[in-house]
Amino acid sequence: MSRPGAENTIDMSKGASAFGKFERKIAARYLGAKKKDGGVGLIAILSFACIMLAIFAMITIMSIMNGFRAQMIDMTIGLDGHMYVGSAAPNPSQLQIVGLRDKVAAIEGVENAFIFSQTQTFVQAKNQTAPAIVTGISAENLLEIDLISNHLTTGDLDAFGTGHNGGDKVIIGIYLANRLGVTAGDRITIYSPVLKVTPFGSRPVFKSYEVAAVFASGLYTADNLNIYMPVIQASLFFDQGRSPTDIQLRLDNADLIHGMKSQVREAAGEPVFIETWEDKNQTTATALRTEQISMRFIFAIVVLIAIFPILSAMIMLVKNKSKDIAILKTIGATSASILRIFLMAGAAIGIVGTIAGVILGIIFCLNIEHIQSIIEAVTGTELFPADVYGIDHIPVKILPAEVATVAFWGFLVSTLATYFPALTASKTDPVEALRYE
Repeated sequence: MSRPGAENTIDMSKGASAFGKFERKIAARYLGAKKKDGGVGLIAILSFACIMLAIFAMITIMSIMNGFRAQMIDMTIGLDGHMYVGSAAPNPSQLQIVGLRDKVAAIEGVENAFIFSQTQTFVQAKNQTAPAIVTGISAENLLEIDLISNHLTTGDLDAFGTGHNGGDKVIIGIYLANRLGVTAGDRITIYSPVLKVTPFGSRPVFKSYEVAAVFASGLYTADNLNIYMPVIQASLFFDQGRSPTDIQLRLDNADLIHGMKSQVREAAGEPVFIETWEDKNQTTATALRTEQISMRFIFAIVVLIAIFPILSAMIMLVKNKSKDIAILKTIGATSASILRIFLMAGAAIGIVGTIAGVILGIIFCLNIEHIQSIIEAVTGTELFPADVYGIDHIPVKILPAEVATVAFWGFLVSTLATYFPALTASKTDPVEALRYE
């Protein structure tokens, strides 16, 4: 015959089930206990706030830095490509180059791949001379460059690439147009860097072209130097009709270049030359990489500092609850059960704080423009004058993988900080703890 109320008793002979209701209830009770009851409620709240603010700061600052980095890369690359590919074969035919272009264009992550040529020279108009970079490109590929096709100040692209051998119409940047004093409909003279040899000596080669449109990409170097010419016309004028052999790749993400090299070589199936935007801008690329590594190291230190309140809270909790630990052990709680109780109590602070920090950071980043507007309205100053910085807003780029990494390390570090005080609690000797009680 069973004893009345026996069904409500807990069998401690084998210890409570791991992370079961008994352990969770004790952990929550300890964590929320008031100071007079030997709890650490206030310190737990402060610990939660510290880890939350640390994770919030990491996600916010890293997202802003990613935005600035992407903006800097865009400004550094300008209207150039992310990667350049050329056949290593001697005198490759146009058919080979077209085949190579089609192969690399099919690679995942490649937004666009096209054949082009590029020549440094100088131009003249209305007694004004200026250096320029003439890029040979097809009309279809020019339309796909949004910084040009969507930012025309005068003229249009309708007639670009039309007519015999691509026609004689070109597109130029606004600063270059201003230096030469021309606009859409005017004519400029472009010189070839290769001199023509005649019986009477060498003489310069030049030709007059009509300005079909003027673009303002917002990138100073591009607007000050770039001229776009139909690729067939550029081949005839600069290379005596030889087909261009270079292929420009524009990627979905500028950071894909490192893994893309092997994919390009594999897809090409032949020896190729590869150059990336980092190769062409090594100083900027190195600075961006150094800044990225340095800031992540600093933020790692911030998270480590943020866990000290959790560590202090757990040490105090173990010390204040030594009597309770002894009683739990005398009624059958195992050392493993005590370890789990205090591990859950401390880890809960870190886990909830991390989740709150992630949510707060994402919300802050998604509303950064409104926050910037409020700050500018309160201070009465413009945070990012466009004429100084080239941008008029705080750029933000949230990377899901980076957010997940921050959350993971927040969980891991806060749990590890809890483990050692919990381990100390599990080793408490009930006899010693109750000796003077």
